[in-house]
Parts: sequence; C-alpha cells; structure tokens
Amino acid sequence: MSRRADPLSTEPLATKPSFWQRRGLIRALVILGISSAVAAFVSTLGLTRDYGYLHASLLTGASDGAYYALGSDLSKRAKQDRGELDVVATEGSVDNVNRLIKNPADCVEKFAFVQDGIPVKADSGLELLGRLPEPESLLLLGRRDHTPKTFSDLRDAAIGIGPAGSGTAYLMRQLLADPDMAGLNVRTTNYALDEQARLVAEGRIDLAAIVIRDDAEFLRNIVRKYDLEVAEFQNLAGLISRYPWLSIGRITAGRFDLLHPTPATDRLVPQINTLVLTNACAKRADRLAFLALLSAALPGFLRANPPSSTGTSLPLAVEARQFFHSGEIQFADRYFPWAVNLMSPVYWVYLAMAATALFNGLRAFSRFRLWRIDTTRERLTSAARQWTDGKTDDGSSTPPSTPKSFDAHAADILQQLQNLRSRCHRQVSSFVTPMGDEMFYRYQQSLIDKAIADLQAHL
Repeated sequence: MSRRADPLSTEPLATKPSFWQRRGLIRALVILGISSAVAAFVSTLGLTRDYGYLHASLLTGASDGAYYALGSDLSKRAKQDRGELDVVATEGSVDNVNRLIKNPADCVEKFAFVQDGIPVKADSGLELLGRLPEPESLLLLGRRDHTPKTFSDLRDAAIGIGPAGSGTAYLMRQLLADPDMAGLNVRTTNYALDEQARLVAEGRIDLAAIVIRDDAEFLRNIVRKYDLEVAEFQNLAGLISRYPWLSIGRITAGRFDLLHPTPATDRLVPQINTLVLTNACAKRADRLAFLALLSAALPGFLRANPPSSTGTSLPLAVEARQFFHSGEIQFADRYFPWAVNLMSPVYWVYLAMAATALFNGLRAFSRFRLWRIDTTRERLTSAARQWTDGKTDDGSSTPPSTPKSFDAHAADILQQLQNLRSRCHRQVSSFVTPMGDEMFYRYQQSLIDKAIADLQAHL
C-alpha cells in the first residue's frame, strides 16, 4: 500500500534544485572562470613587476673587470623579477660604443657601460641614461723600485695601454697626444691587463696603464702577485685640468697590501666617470627597468644623477630625466609597460583629452543639428495647421483661401516635411551622432511623420 503525502503535514519535503538555481550556479562558475583567465593573461604582461618586462643585453668590458661584475649582479636581480639581462664581455668602451651604434637587426644589445670622454657623435642615435656613482681610477703600475716621479721620466718609456678598443687605450693615447707630452717619444703596446702586468714585472715594459676601481679584486691580485707600485706624477693637476671629464682622486697607503705597504704612501691619481648609454632599440619600459635595476644595486646612483657635465655631447634620455626627478617608476610605467612603449604616458593623457574634446564637440554639433531640425519642424507644422485647422498659433481665424492656393501651399509644406524627414533619417546614422542620441532623432522623425500624415489627410 503506497503512502500518500499528507497535505497538512509540517514535515519538510525534499526538493530538487530549480532550473533558475542551476542556471545561477553555472553563470557564477562561468564568470569565475573568465575572470581567472583574464587575470592569468594580464599577469603574463609583467604588470606588477619592476623588471619583468626587461629583455636586453648589457655591454660591459673584460670578463674579469668591475663592469662585468656589476652587470652580473644586475642580471641576478632581474632574474628574481622574471626579467632577462644578458651580460656581454667586450674589448672595452670603444667597442661598446661601436656595437651600440651598429644596432643589430635583433635589437638585443640595448645598454652599455662606457668610459666618459669616449668620442660619440651627436647623430649616432645613442642617448645618455646617467653615470655610475663611483668613478674609476687611471693607474700607472710599475716596478716597486722603478716608478717615475715626473712626466719627464716617461721619455722613451714603453707603456702597456690595455687591449685595442678599450677605454684605457683611448684615454692614454689622448693624454700622450697632449702638446707637452708629445715630445717624450713614449711607445705604447696593447696587451691584456694581466699580461701587461707580467711584462712590467719582467722589465719588458716600463708601466702598465689600467682604468679600474681601486676596490677591484683583480687590481689587488695583480699588484700583490707582481709586486707592483702605483706611480704618482708631479704637476698632475695641471694635466687633469685640461680635460673636464677627469678629476683627481686619492689612493690611500696600504690600500692593496698592508704587510708590504702598497702603495707606500698616499697617491694622487686621475679619476674618470663611467656613463650608461643606450640606443634606439631600448624602449621606454626597458630603459626605466634598467634604471630601476641600477638604483637598487647602487645606493648612490640617484644622488649622482643627472650628471652635471660629461665629456660627451649625447643628450640625457627623457626617461632618465623623469626617473631622476621622481626617484621611482611611475604608475603607468610600472603597470602598463606595453602601453608606454607605444607612446609616452604624457601623450596618452593628451590623446584622452583630445578624444574627450572631440566627443564633446561631436555631441554639441549633434545637438545643434537636432535643434535646427526641431525648429524647422515646428515652423512647418505651425504653417500646416493654418491650412488644416484655419487657426494661427495665437488662436485667431485665418481667412479661407481658394482650393487652388490651398493645394499649392500645402504641397510645398508637405515637400519640405518630407525633405526634413529624409534629413533626420540620414543624421540618425551619421558619424557625428553620439551613441544613444539616435532616439532623439527618431522621436523627431515620428513627429514629422505625424505632421505629414495629418497634412496628407487634408489634401
């Protein structure tokens, strides 16, 4: 015997989910899935990372030099933020400049460390991003018992000036070409830095020139290995003052060796800054990411920039000037790097302002045309009422006219109404009609249609 449900029972009955409940659940899941997909796509654009958009190569110098070590540190920081910075060992500053100017087709080599004073043409397409906070020193290393004291002691000397194409080689040739130095008959040779230090120790050359930071481990090692001493020249300030990108620094006694003090006393040496150059391959987002990397790795980078003066005529990049002014990456550059690469944020603002002004102008012009249609329609319908109702707008009676004149005038009004309707129809789909304003024109069109129908009924 089957059990029937008691209609008066208060016991709850099991119910299945309704169609609308299932549909709401499916809709929520679809929205959640689409939102997750959009968020995943946006995250691949590097919107929330400082260096995630960076994919470039950095030209440094010798693989055992300070430039290369700094580039390696920058590369590690970029990888932590999913960026990519390849460090490329080169022959030196002159080589770096030439490779940036060549602008390879793959546009990978975008940045370079270049010694200040290296000649770069103003129309080379390169730009200045700033300078490193710590200058490098130009050291002339000789045997401990055979270091020159004056510039005259360099007569007929043999000096190793580093690899061909290096900044050291260019700087030494520039200094030795000075009118007061040209008659000393100094012979220059090009060797790797370690090789020329060994040649000095063996007495085969007199001095080894090297541009390097005084805290470089490589410098300390070769000084101790070959028992070298730093040469200091009298009247050094007179030579340095002739080149505005050079300054005078001091190497303290015992800087490289405390047990066998090297140098034996404090030494005055020329110092030179290191510039950061870029080419047209580096877009705005790349430049700002690289500047942020330098700022994070070098605490004094912001304080040292922008450079007050350099030995090059290259302009300071706009991105660098803005970065040094604010001290950080701006909102648009940080979250929309792909957009700022297309156009600077300032121009995006100008574009938005221009678009807003254009749309407002189109809306004003559309309303003006709508006003003209409404005014014309009112005039024509008022004239039509004089013939159909025999009344003017002020309610006074109009003298009856002959049927012939009635027909001619009414036909003219009817033609004008039809022309106005065609004009209104065209402006519904006009380019200058803002979206949503079509209803106003269609309303006017319906009023015109009514006036036409009323007039046709009396013809």
